[in-house]
Amino acid sequence: MKRRLATLLGAAAIAGSLIAGSASAARAQLGIPHSCVGCDLRGNDLHGRDLREVSWVGVDLSGVNLQNTNFSGAELAGVDFRGADLRGADLRGAKLAGCDLRGAKLDGARLGGIKLAGVNLSGSFLNGLPDAQVHALLSNCAGCNLSHIDLHGKNLQGIHSAGSNFSDSNLSGASLRGASLLADNFSRVNLQNADLNGAALCGHETNWNEGNYTIGTRIFCTNLRGADLRGADLRGALLCDPGDRSGYDDKRVCSPLDAATLRDVAHANLTGAKGP
Repeated sequence: MKRRLATLLGAAAIAGSLIAGSASAARAQLGIPHSCVGCDLRGNDLHGRDLREVSWVGVDLSGVNLQNTNFSGAELAGVDFRGADLRGADLRGAKLAGCDLRGAKLDGARLGGIKLAGVNLSGSFLNGLPDAQVHALLSNCAGCNLSHIDLHGKNLQGIHSAGSNFSDSNLSGASLRGASLLADNFSRVNLQNADLNGAALCGHETNWNEGNYTIGTRIFCTNLRGADLRGADLRGALLCDPGDRSGYDDKRVCSPLDAATLRDVAHANLTGAKGP
C-alpha cells in the first residue's frame, strides 16, 4: 500500500512538472517570457493566457486585454496595469509590489490570497464590486494608495492594512470591525456610521529613534485628522503592540483605546462618535 501511494505521489509530482513545463513552453512560443524586466507589452491581447507564477518587474501592461488571464502565484513588481482589463483574471496568491492599478477593470477577478505592497488604487471604482471581492483585494495591503475611493457600506471586517493612504475616501457605513489599520492615513475620510468596533487604530513603537538618539517607546496612531466620525462606532477600538507595525501577528497584545489618545495622537474629532 505504501509503495503504491509513493508511486502515485511521484506520478502526481511528475504530472505537475509537465503541466508547469508545458505552460512555460506555451508562453515561450508566444514570445512571453517567464521573467521579464522593463518589457513593453502594450497593444498585445493577452486574454486567457496562462501566466502563472511569472516574475515581472517594470512591465507595461497599461490598457492591455487581460480578461480571464491566469496570474495566480505571480510576483509582479512595478507593473503598470493602468486601464487594463482584468475582468475574470485569476490573481489568487499573487504578490503585487509598487504596481499601478488605477482604472483597471477588476469585475469577476479572483483575488483570494493576493498580497499588495505599495500598490496604487487611487480613484479606482471599487464600490461596484461585490463585498467579497473588495475584501479579498484589501485583506493584506501595506503602503497602498487608496485615496479618493468610494467604499461606502462595504464589509471590510478584519482586513490588515499598514501605512496605507485612505485620505479623502468614502467609508461611510462600512464595516471595519476587527480590522488592523495601524499607521494608516484616514485624514478627511468620511466615516459616518462606520463600524470600527475592535479595530486596531494605535500601537506602541519600541526603540523609537529621533536623529541619532534612541528615545524609547511612543504611541503612534492612524491619522484621523479631519475625518468625519459622526455616528461611527469606536467602542472596543484597540491600542496594540504590533512589533514591526505590520499588525499581522495574531498573538499581539492589545488594550482598550481611550478617547484622549484618539484626540491627542490620532487627531480625531470625536463629536457624534460612539465611544470609546
